[in-house]
Amino acid sequence: MTDSQKWLLLAGLLTVGGLLYLLAPVLTPFLASALLAYLGDPLVDRLERVGASRTLGVVIVFAVMLLAGIGTLLVLVPALERQIVVIIAKTPQAIDWIQQILLPRLSAQFGIALSIDTELLKQSLVAHWRELGTVVRNLVMHIGRSSQMLLGWLSFVLLVPVVTFYLLRDWDVLSRNVGN
Repeated sequence: MTDSQKWLLLAGLLTVGGLLYLLAPVLTPFLASALLAYLGDPLVDRLERVGASRTLGVVIVFAVMLLAGIGTLLVLVPALERQIVVIIAKTPQAIDWIQQILLPRLSAQFGIALSIDTELLKQSLVAHWRELGTVVRNLVMHIGRSSQMLLGWLSFVLLVPVVTFYLLRDWDVLSRNVGN
């Protein structure tokens, strides 16, 4: 391969990379759908072997995937909220543990003498947690007001299930024709 061919290849790769970067908002729903179809195809194939039609198998697997996704969200969101509350509540205790246990051990074992003003640190953390809450609230309100973001989210939520259904329906045909 000559130097000019190498430069041409590099320019082509950079062009393709740039296009993928620019088209990422458009391609993301299709990639997510392809991943879901890839994961669900073995189950649809198994249902076909049992005697169900391909469409019935797709509907069953699609419904199970949808219910699993909704169930996961219903479990994870409250759990995440509780964990954030626990982290905020336990932060002063963690700071006390660092000051009373960790720093003396570091000093005794390694000769490192560190000191932390725990009261100042606690006050700073409390002040910043409040600011973080304000920033998050403002961000959520801004996203809610942004019609372009809302339309993008809505199209993603509506497009992924439809594309997933049809990719799952025709996955065997598509995978057979990709190799040709």
